[in-house]
Amino acid sequence: LDFKSPDDPSRYITPDQLADLYKGFVKNYPVVSIEDPFDQVDWGAW
Repeated sequence: LDFKSPDDPSRYITPDQLADLYKGFVKNYPVVSIEDPFDQVDWGAW
């Protein structure tokens, strides 16, 4: 996926983009659960 790039913040994805990525996984694969999908202090993403 290469979306975690601590040396280049311009490559970070937003919580909405991450949610869309997860939605794509759920649509295309038999996902049962995603543990800790967002940062623990990012309440806005929830």
